Amino acid sequence: MPGKAKNTIVQERPAEGAGRRSRNLESAKGRAVAEMPTVAVSRLMAELDQLKKELLAAQNHVIELESKAHEDALLPVLNRRGFDRELERTLAYVKRHGTDVSLIYIDLDDFKDVNDIHGHAAGDAALMHLADILAASVRSSDIVARLGGDEFAILLHRADVDAAHLKADQLGRALDSSALIFGGKEIPMSLTSGTTQLRSTDTCASVLARADKLMYEEKARRKKAAQASRT
Repeated sequence: MPGKAKNTIVQERPAEGAGRRSRNLESAKGRAVAEMPTVAVSRLMAELDQLKKELLAAQNHVIELESKAHEDALLPVLNRRGFDRELERTLAYVKRHGTDVSLIYIDLDDFKDVNDIHGHAAGDAALMHLADILAASVRSSDIVARLGGDEFAILLHRADVDAAHLKADQLGRALDSSALIFGGKEIPMSLTSGTTQLRSTDTCASVLARADKLMYEEKARRKKAAQASRT
């Protein structure tokens, strides 16, 4: 009988130890399972933060590209595309509120001669010189653009045609009195302009065509006056 009791005790101890190990294992599994959602959520939040940063960077890049698409490739002014956008917005504002806005259409005189005589680098310098004078002579609310080649345009906000004529004369005098120095040589520069006030019935095409026509009429008048003075 005593021996039989010993056998019973020996058989129970392994069962108790195994049960404890099993309980510990189940507890560890439970903790692991409980911790898994927290780790997954943390990882997901980190991935979302990274995606937000990448999206913001992409949006900023798109904004930068859109801005550059409306800027002249050479000069610190708008290009024709950017100017057309601003002119369309301005015309809509004029039609709604009747605000005085005028357009100055500018042509750089004898620009081909500058390129032919002094080279294309001098031509680029001449365009930059004119753009700097135009930008420095208008208000921050006004719009300066290069329409192409040696032709520029300025939108003068809160300015009727008389004020625009005065501004155009000022710009012409500023360029006349500020010769370009390139390669140690002085290159005289002048401009011809056509000035008109925006009308409620205008389209982008009509106001540009009118200003362009006035500019060429002024160029012809000046040419005729110069020829008369030589006779």
